[in-house]
Amino acid sequence: MKVFIFIASLVFVLFSCETKKRDSSDVLARVSGKTLTIEKARKLNLGKPLNKETIPKIVSDWITNTILLKKGMEMDIHKDSLLLKKRDVFFNNLVVSSFLNQGYHPEITVLNKEILEYYNKNKESFSRETDEVFLEHYFTEKAVFSKKLNSFFILNKKIDINVSDFLLESKTVKKGRTSDLFSSFIFSGENEVIGPIRSKKGYHFFKILSRYKKGSSKGLEIVYDEIFQRLYKKKERNRSLFFLDSLKNTVEIYINPKYQ
Repeated sequence: MKVFIFIASLVFVLFSCETKKRDSSDVLARVSGKTLTIEKARKLNLGKPLNKETIPKIVSDWITNTILLKKGMEMDIHKDSLLLKKRDVFFNNLVVSSFLNQGYHPEITVLNKEILEYYNKNKESFSRETDEVFLEHYFTEKAVFSKKLNSFFILNKKIDINVSDFLLESKTVKKGRTSDLFSSFIFSGENEVIGPIRSKKGYHFFKILSRYKKGSSKGLEIVYDEIFQRLYKKKERNRSLFFLDSLKNTVEIYINPKYQ
């Protein structure tokens, strides 16, 4: 609904400016005397380049919104007091947002020392909720390659293929959040290599690189980015409050104590 109000408002502005400034660019479409030109389409596209893919959608959306706006104005909906209030609130919020984007650019630095301190103080919050394994997943569709992978992984024999060519992915797998076909094999024992496991698609091998028990702490390297974002957001919020307080000091403010 907010998007529609914004587009409709932009179309209305374009209508208002139509007679004020000469537009000599090509006409893309007309609706009851109203025209959409290349120049207006650029404005509707927020200045982004126009191409063969974007123009048809812009034209279609403009025609739809122009018709709806025309019918709405015929019903005097644009004079509705509630709608005018919503327009004013939307515009005021847009001004505030634009001011903050243009006038408030805090330089925020999060040091590795801060991240380490936060990790050490909150290590319990980074404990695992279930058993996990970090593994390499190897896959082949052909039985002949499955036998060779089995010779390499299980029998420790040299083979005439490059094993890395069959590496599908390396990832962390959580118990209860992977295929039942694989989960029972991966979490039921302590084997470093599991397979071959036959599926409808082919043959799977899993090489377990690390096992982690439920309740064990995640390493700093795993949660580093999460901690960085937490500290960054906290500093950003504090800087924002400081910025707003400094602005408040430039004006006179009265708050009725009766309602405090």
